[in-house]
Amino acid sequence: MAEDSKIHSLKRPAIERMLRIHQELKRGLYPNCSTLARALEVSTKTIARDMDFIRDRMLMPVEYHPSKHGYYYTREVESLPTIDISEGELLALSIAQKAMDHYKGTPFEKPLSNALNKLAASLPDTITANLTALSETISFRHGRTSQVEDSLLNTFTRSALDKVEVSFDYRKLGAKSKERRTLQTYHITNFLGKWYAIGLDTGRDAIRTFLLSRASSAKLNQTRFTIPESFSAEEFLGSSFGIYSPEGKHRVKIKFLNPISEYISENVWHPSQTVEYHGDGSITVSFNLGSLVEVSSWILSWGENAIALSPKALQNQIKDTALKIAEHYS
Repeated sequence: MAEDSKIHSLKRPAIERMLRIHQELKRGLYPNCSTLARALEVSTKTIARDMDFIRDRMLMPVEYHPSKHGYYYTREVESLPTIDISEGELLALSIAQKAMDHYKGTPFEKPLSNALNKLAASLPDTITANLTALSETISFRHGRTSQVEDSLLNTFTRSALDKVEVSFDYRKLGAKSKERRTLQTYHITNFLGKWYAIGLDTGRDAIRTFLLSRASSAKLNQTRFTIPESFSAEEFLGSSFGIYSPEGKHRVKIKFLNPISEYISENVWHPSQTVEYHGDGSITVSFNLGSLVEVSSWILSWGENAIALSPKALQNQIKDTALKIAEHYS
């Protein structure tokens, strides 16, 4: 009874089983109920019902070969006759196909492409044609990107997956020379087209964020690590207005004037965002942030239509920057 319960809890979707059975039949592997049940982590009765459905409802040429103890196609079959897919699911698949462009030039490009191609190949011709048409109708613009070698991104990814430290040369922004760093990689993230590694910088005994396009000569070493239970990538990234590592806790308030206030209120700029509306058409937007660096630049990008209300440190940063900008035009 316990084993049956385990099998039931792991049961895969029917369409996934059908595709797996079809592939094994097409390759002439003579699968049987026992081998398929083990591979798909379902009961032999489930596989038997799948075989009956493929033969009797899909009218596929499936027979059992007594001497080979398995099923086979009695004639060549290219694909299953029909796959029921809704319009919404087709749209989602098309969006996934286009979103894959974001991973070009990374270790994830080939496996993602292979998976989507296999799925598309299993669809009927009419659905495949619609998928192509949708793909040409939808596009993603990812903004600026940075070049990262496949091998380097793969090394940092392996560091995070295998929990093994990685050593690398790193040149900080504005620095003339590189320095050797060692990182316990907790998380890899792509932010606005750029790849970053987050983890414990062992030389500084602090969690840091590294832009991988500035890293080179990465090599895994033999030192293993465990990620502290207190670390949460979601919380770490959520405390930032962009990608900078948090260095404190700040309650940021910004006043936006008409007419830009309407555009600001239409968008969610940060998970902690709250908006207060005023009678003159202006709004006050508030965030809880761990760093002021990126929000300072963001406020400046709105020119005279954005006014930092708090904290005082943010006001001082913007004032100092504005004065330096003014000096360029004096």
